[in-house]
Amino acid sequence: MSFFTSGLFWFLEGVCFCLAGAALKHYLEDRGIPMRWWKWMLFAGWVILLGFTIAFITTSAGENETVAALKGGIILVPISIITGAVIWRLLKAGRRPVISQASDQD
Repeated sequence: MSFFTSGLFWFLEGVCFCLAGAALKHYLEDRGIPMRWWKWMLFAGWVILLGFTIAFITTSAGENETVAALKGGIILVPISIITGAVIWRLLKAGRRPVISQASDQD
């Protein structure tokens, strides 16, 4: 369990979050969903919450505090999932229709 308390784990977690943010940006651009500054702030807050959830559970497990890891998981994982779903719905709320490239041009 010492992997979860090492610097390599936190580096890999940061890389994964950066890749997820870049993938979200490209996905939203492809779908024509506009991203305002407040939507990016909501997403950043959710990423921080998710990072805290992962950090709490893995650090507690790495320090052999299994009860704390379990209770933290029971509390924080549903909160992260519910807020993620709400933020996802807010991101898709301002969706613009995607215009097909193969339109009728006579």
